[in-house]
Amino acid sequence: MVLEELLLGMRTVRPYFRKLFSYATDMSDAEILILSLLASEEEGNMLLSELQEKLKPIRPSKLTNITNKLEDRGFVNKERSKKDRRKVIIAITPKGRKAYEKFETTLVEAIKPHMEKLTPEEVEVLNRSFYIWKKLLEDI
Repeated sequence: MVLEELLLGMRTVRPYFRKLFSYATDMSDAEILILSLLASEEEGNMLLSELQEKLKPIRPSKLTNITNKLEDRGFVNKERSKKDRRKVIIAITPKGRKAYEKFETTLVEAIKPHMEKLTPEEVEVLNRSFYIWKKLLEDI
């Protein structure tokens, strides 16, 4: 019963996240997630295989299509590793970093006035729930 309630809760909020994302960018959730992962890396890049591992269960062919779109838009560069030509390195470009930062800024500006309406306890519950979801889902 608890699982059904959690799934219902996810289905209930998902349209609002989609609306928020579409307000902030014309990129897909997956494109934003990829830029986020690359931007969080110190060097701003990673092997495509590492990205695939972080984005399971996205199929490799779909990930290739998404990264090709990001490359076409100038948000990432892809190149073969000089050490092992079988490996592909994907790197966020300055344009990609700027697009991701704009997305984050727009998101903060949209959410901030509404967050101020929450009590400190509600903010704590909301924040804690993300850690619980991560713990629940990280091994899937």
